[in-house]
Amino acid sequence: MLKGLLVIPACNEAVSLRRFLPAVREVASRLNGYQLGIVVINDGSTDDTAIAVRESGGEVVNNDRNRGLGFSLRRGYRLALDRGCDFAVTMDSDGQHTPALLGAVLDHLAEGADLVTASRYHTDSERFDPPLDRDLLNVAFTAAIHAVTGFHHLTDPLTGFWAMNRRVAAFLSEHLTLERYGTCLEGLIKLWYLCKPTPKLVEVPHPAIYANHDGGCLNREYSPSNQEMRVERFGTHALHVIAALQAVAAAGHGEEVADSIRAWRQMIQDI
Repeated sequence: MLKGLLVIPACNEAVSLRRFLPAVREVASRLNGYQLGIVVINDGSTDDTAIAVRESGGEVVNNDRNRGLGFSLRRGYRLALDRGCDFAVTMDSDGQHTPALLGAVLDHLAEGADLVTASRYHTDSERFDPPLDRDLLNVAFTAAIHAVTGFHHLTDPLTGFWAMNRRVAAFLSEHLTLERYGTCLEGLIKLWYLCKPTPKLVEVPHPAIYANHDGGCLNREYSPSNQEMRVERFGTHALHVIAALQAVAAAGHGEEVADSIRAWRQMIQDI
């Protein structure tokens, strides 16, 4: 029986958690060969997030104030390690992720993967109204990750649905530095250059859900009214990539980064 911890960072997500947590708990109770604990990292919520978790029979760990996604994920990884877990899983609290995929994700870990990510842009992923800006964001940063790492099969570097073995959880808990979002990009870059042996990464298809369907748990839907705020993430994520590359260059991998970029540029020119 492999022991793991599902970490769900949350800030003001009481509405979605009241639907999402019971679904997660029901799936977790039926997993064969896995003992999966569930903890919500309450990141300074001002709504009833903590109450919603307790009403669902879940465990809540409260940050002293709003500290950000990166801080909350690192705290969750350390909890998993301190509890002697064999693996850790992260899922978003807004209801976008599908609990039914947990079994397939964990089976890949059991079969030897170090890191499993659920991709909304896998060729086998169903698509439910993804907005244009999200598609373009994915294209831009998938290309960036391909250019600077060897994770060339990766199709969704911004997904928050990750499952990892203990070695990867320990690495991320020590090497991630971003306090807020952007930790997925930072993590992939640092895992490629600084985590040895290089982790085996496997992707599984996940529906691209940007609007509720079939009784989904999504708390906020994407709409033209908040597009400007979302587009700002292009520039912010570019800074995240640059900061991560500067960190690995400072650790002695600058020439490797430059070689990767040169090879990617040459490949694009040859197309």
